[in-house]
Amino acid sequence: MQQVVEIPTVQEIVTEQEIPEVQVQVVEQVVHVPKIMAQKRVQHRSVEQVVDVPVPQVVEEVVHVPKVIQQMRAQHVPVEQLVEVPVPMVQKEVVHVPKIIQQKRVQHQTVEQEVQVPVPMVQEEVVHVPKVMQQT
Repeated sequence: MQQVVEIPTVQEIVTEQEIPEVQVQVVEQVVHVPKIMAQKRVQHRSVEQVVDVPVPQVVEEVVHVPKVIQQMRAQHVPVEQLVEVPVPMVQKEVVHVPKIIQQKRVQHQTVEQEVQVPVPMVQEEVVHVPKVMQQT
């Protein structure tokens, strides 16, 4: 299927018109006559024309091309390897055992005992001692 796109084009038409120069006769009378100069007149006309121009369509297609790469061939040879791992059978553990010390057991029993203790009684006795006097 072809798609049609309208492209506007502009065409310029230039028309030139030449105006002939007018000749002036000189009379002895001094008259100031304006000088007429011939000029080219340029007229521009814009003409717009719609033209159907077929536009080629670009269609993209992605094609995957495989790339061939040479590689060295690696051969795998299965190898069986036995590794002996020693398993410890003895397990050490530090255990703190309390040391038992024998001690004598001292037991106090409070005993209440009533004892009658004789209290010495002090008695006073007045003794009259005669006084000996010497004569001189």
